[in-house]
Amino acid sequence: TIKKIADRGTYFDKQDIENFFSLTLPGLDEMMTIIKLIDIQKEDKYDLVILDTAPTGHTLRLLSLPKDLERMVNLMNMMMLKHRYIFRTFMGKYKRDECDDFLMMMGRDLKKVKMLFKNERTTEFVPVSIPEPMYFDETDRLLKQLKKLQVPVRNLIVNRTASEDSKCSFCSSRKESQKGVLKQFDEEFASYNLYRIPLFPYEVSGLDKLEKYAQVLFGEALHYQIPQRVSFSPEPEPVPLSQMKELLERNLKFMIFGGKGGVGKTILAAATALRIARMQPDKKILVFSTDPAHSLADAFESPIGDEVRLIRGTENLYGYEVNAVKKIEKWKENHKQRIKETFDAFLGGGVDLKFDREVMEEMLSVAPPGLDEIMAFGEITDFVEGNKFDTYILDSAATGHLIRFLEMPHLMREWLNTLFKILLKYRSVVRLSEIAEDMIGESKRLRRVQKMLTDSQNTEFIAISILEGMSQLEAERLLMSLDRLNIPCHNLVVNMMVPPTDCGFCSLKRRGQQQYLVKFKKEEKYSKYQITELSLLPQKVKGVEDLTKIATILYD
Repeated sequence: TIKKIADRGTYFDKQDIENFFSLTLPGLDEMMTIIKLIDIQKEDKYDLVILDTAPTGHTLRLLSLPKDLERMVNLMNMMMLKHRYIFRTFMGKYKRDECDDFLMMMGRDLKKVKMLFKNERTTEFVPVSIPEPMYFDETDRLLKQLKKLQVPVRNLIVNRTASEDSKCSFCSSRKESQKGVLKQFDEEFASYNLYRIPLFPYEVSGLDKLEKYAQVLFGEALHYQIPQRVSFSPEPEPVPLSQMKELLERNLKFMIFGGKGGVGKTILAAATALRIARMQPDKKILVFSTDPAHSLADAFESPIGDEVRLIRGTENLYGYEVNAVKKIEKWKENHKQRIKETFDAFLGGGVDLKFDREVMEEMLSVAPPGLDEIMAFGEITDFVEGNKFDTYILDSAATGHLIRFLEMPHLMREWLNTLFKILLKYRSVVRLSEIAEDMIGESKRLRRVQKMLTDSQNTEFIAISILEGMSQLEAERLLMSLDRLNIPCHNLVVNMMVPPTDCGFCSLKRRGQQQYLVKFKKEEKYSKYQITELSLLPQKVKGVEDLTKIATILYD
């Protein structure tokens, strides 16, 4: 139906439109989520729908998407205006068809979803955080954005709080380190119902364990029961020295840290950047983030933001948090005149001029989902092409969005090739020289970036996982995707291992982790990766001093 609307409302013919729709469109997964929510709401099969969302940045994008999609429906309605006008002019009347029905239905359904997100009687957003400073800061930003979006929030869960009655020195240290941030949660978020949920001594998965977790969550049980001591097979072998020191000796140009949300990507990327900057004082290092919910500034305890700036306490380390929304607005402004001139070439005199201009102006104001990731990738391209820094370290978004981000050069080159063919077809009405030159230049740039991402001499992806089933499955999918994209990855960090102690809680937790560690080490598919084990630290990690300690553990 959308293809038919595009055929009626633009100058492109059916084959042009078919070529565009055969391409992979970034942001389509978020659009499909909204459409699925619409379907669930219309089917009315369920009394309660519970949505497990993506990490913060992409969740906020999802919540604001109905408003953006409404603008796209409005744009398609404007495309249909000309079609209806022509029919009425030459046929005397216009008969509604499936395109009109589709637009009316989508407009109505999107309004319902928008109202559903805001309806205090039917909807509740429950933020879940953990008692660490970086997560407190992210929760604070999330709650402010939810307030702007008018999404109702009454309850806030602080998960993985340390046990109250532990005699273990490690557990006691962790409890002590959480006190300050838990006080912040209590004071800053006093207007919400705040629930503290303890850290469990085992991975919560499977119906039995989920049931026990639910009993604690809903106050039906005070706590879980653990034995005073847990016996299990002896430690398989001492924790080996870090395998990652050789990364520092390779003089890499591009390092990417990635994995599931909450596995420690930001901390490890920041610690690595700091170490390299100190090792190479004569070089300029850039650490940057493409995750919409940035945490780099929190990790360094230094302002960063959407302008490249020197990180406080360093002399040659710069930080940058990509603000894709701002980049989109700047891009629109820069290209407005060029796009208008291109559309003007298609326009002639006559009755359709008003419709075409209105459609064109609306197209310039609508930002399709996924455009932010294109803009973020464009930023990286500019940095690398400008050769402004000697080493680039990327703190990436969580796995799913990271994979889409890494696919971007290939997808963008496909779009450019398709668009170039269409422009060649219309070269009699479009001044092709400048546009063609720009497109060829952009395609060459993308090819160079693609080559850099797959260059094993200059690029390394560092995969990060924790020793839990869900994280391991996600790490497996990530490693397979990196193989498919030919992005070099030889290092796998298993983070947050509980150290050996006599504590029953810690021993039970460690035993579960060791089962996954054995799998990582024994399975053939992981044999080509250097595996580095990092212990869980009892205290928070924040600021240059803490990051220096992490870098020492990681590389020494």
